[in-house]
Amino acid sequence: MKDLGGKLMGVVLLAGIFFGLFVVLFIPSELLQKADAESWPSRQGTVTTSYASYHASFSRSGGPFWRAEICGIYDGSGERFCARHIRFGGFRLGDGKAAAMETVARYPVGRRIDVYFSLEDPKETVLEAHSSWSEMITLLGLGVGFLLLPMLLWVFRKKIDPQRYAGADDAPN
Repeated sequence: MKDLGGKLMGVVLLAGIFFGLFVVLFIPSELLQKADAESWPSRQGTVTTSYASYHASFSRSGGPFWRAEICGIYDGSGERFCARHIRFGGFRLGDGKAAAMETVARYPVGRRIDVYFSLEDPKETVLEAHSSWSEMITLLGLGVGFLLLPMLLWVFRKKIDPQRYAGADDAPN
């Protein structure tokens, strides 16, 4: 039974390492995009389409997912816009259906909104350029924690299971 517990702990630690690596590799680019979007100019527009769509393809965070589709027309020029991202710096749990439905409710057809766009690529837009950093910083901290946990367990292994490691340093190489 003790051997099964050790194997289970190994699987959990390995999953934690993969989660930590994913977060530490993914979050910095998202943080850079978020910081960049905060300096983007905005134009007024009117929402003409607002719905949640199901995507059967796989996303960065796993399996199939739901996404809010918010499109409209810029005031004055009549140009169309579609926001691929509502904001940078967010993450969803599960398939994201509840978050997509909530976003659709916040941006109903006919609502006038500010659309933030990149000067380098005006098709790159967000509807919320200024949002909280706490979600991303917390997630980054969790990722680093999951990467450090196996190292801490290795360093303190003698205190965790002293019988198993008794004399381990005395063994010849």
